[in-house]
Amino acid sequence: MVSPPDAPLAPVDTVTVYGGVGPSAVDLDSVRRAAALATGAADDLRAAAVRCLGVSGDLVVPGAGVVEATWRLPVEAVAEAMARARALEAAAQDAARCLVASAERCDLLGWRLLRAAGLYLEAESTAQRVVGALVTAGSFGVGAAFGGLGWAGLAGAGVVGGAAMAGYVAGGVLSGGASWAVTGQLGTTATRGLAPFSDEAFTGLGSGVALARPGLAQGRSGVGGGAGALAHVARELPVLGNDDQGVRITRLGAEDFADGAVPAWSDTGARSVQEALGRIDSLYPEHGGAPAGTVAVQKVTGSDGAVSWTVLIPGTQSAFPAEHPLDGRTDVELVAGQPDGATAAVERALADSSVGPGEPVTFVGHSLGGIAAAALVSRAGFAERYRVGGLVTAGSPTGSLATPTGVPVLHLETPEEIVSHADGRSASENPRTPDRVTVVRSLRDSTSAADRAASGSVVQAHAVTTHVRTLDLAIGLGDPRVTEVTDRIGPRLDGEAVSTTFYRAERAGT
Repeated sequence: MVSPPDAPLAPVDTVTVYGGVGPSAVDLDSVRRAAALATGAADDLRAAAVRCLGVSGDLVVPGAGVVEATWRLPVEAVAEAMARARALEAAAQDAARCLVASAERCDLLGWRLLRAAGLYLEAESTAQRVVGALVTAGSFGVGAAFGGLGWAGLAGAGVVGGAAMAGYVAGGVLSGGASWAVTGQLGTTATRGLAPFSDEAFTGLGSGVALARPGLAQGRSGVGGGAGALAHVARELPVLGNDDQGVRITRLGAEDFADGAVPAWSDTGARSVQEALGRIDSLYPEHGGAPAGTVAVQKVTGSDGAVSWTVLIPGTQSAFPAEHPLDGRTDVELVAGQPDGATAAVERALADSSVGPGEPVTFVGHSLGGIAAAALVSRAGFAERYRVGGLVTAGSPTGSLATPTGVPVLHLETPEEIVSHADGRSASENPRTPDRVTVVRSLRDSTSAADRAASGSVVQAHAVTTHVRTLDLAIGLGDPRVTEVTDRIGPRLDGEAVSTTFYRAERAGT
């Protein structure tokens, strides 16, 4: 399907890729000239199509001289002449349609040339920059006001932010079972319109809180400082916090799952990165019946006896501090770069699984799970204890984390799910290295009905299935940066012998 640049786009054309292995330099003037030639060819093809249609009109309505010359001819000859005229008319119209289709392809080629050079999708208009600045300033004022109210203000900011995130991410249990983003056309329109500026909103809010409470922010500015202040409140206030006695993990059996059985994929390897990511849905209580706070560690043995591991980590399952570490408190601790329960639980699970030092471990995380995985592999000393085979995150704010050189990393984001922007960075601001690729997809620009529906709901936009579709489309696009990183990760996910251990993580003080 052809997508002209001034109309809704085919789903595959809503995908943008940053980072990875690609050309070291682009001659922008040459790209512009090539795009102009493609656009010019499109204009010429449309002009030719108009001429074809003109010929078709002449054939359908013969001139008076033709009628006068043919009225004395036999009926059979007239019928044969008219049949030929109709055949020529159909051929001319077919030619016109083919020319128009070719013109659309030339238009799309020109647009894609500009897109590949970063001259189309990455260019912000003056209006967009002004709106972004206003959003940052406004949210900064809100953050400073909350912070200025002291402990009560910070607690209020945490409660409001956590409740909103739970309403969005966990399915809207705080709003009667429906996400706040889908409770009406107003919410849908607001989500589509404001989502592109959510990184500015988080930046302003975090900066305001950090400025108002520099002690709790430990002298840090921006989102990291603001998250640090909120994390302190979550740990210390009795009404919200849990004591800091660490976490414990428990191996789960079939009887611990809601339907009395572990997920069906537990004894099979993932045939692709998409399949591995999709399995995370089974670790959410509302989808797969797993207990809250469940992570999975899968051992894969190849035909040559080589062992590799895959760790699946789901996202936030409680906006407020909970008995498990997959909660709002861990969210702010991770964004602040502070010690947290989720990474501690994963490390304990790896130790319990007896992962060998030379056996590659691939981490696949959704939402909070992606932040935890990225924080873990980025942590000093971790890569010396474990061989990191790859990292995949979906809907996770990971732009401020530096992943190890040589480790293939894939990030999946959409502007409309907002969560990826919680670190104050858009997908285009994520680190770009040969090993690290970010795939972002604008759902609101798609012609797909499913994408359009998801663009008005943070829940749907943030869903695992939406990110799996994004990766499917990116691979289908044939972008070598995406296929290069998935080809490096994929072979480690499957093998001849597979076993999975499920762990429930709990806070030790509960």
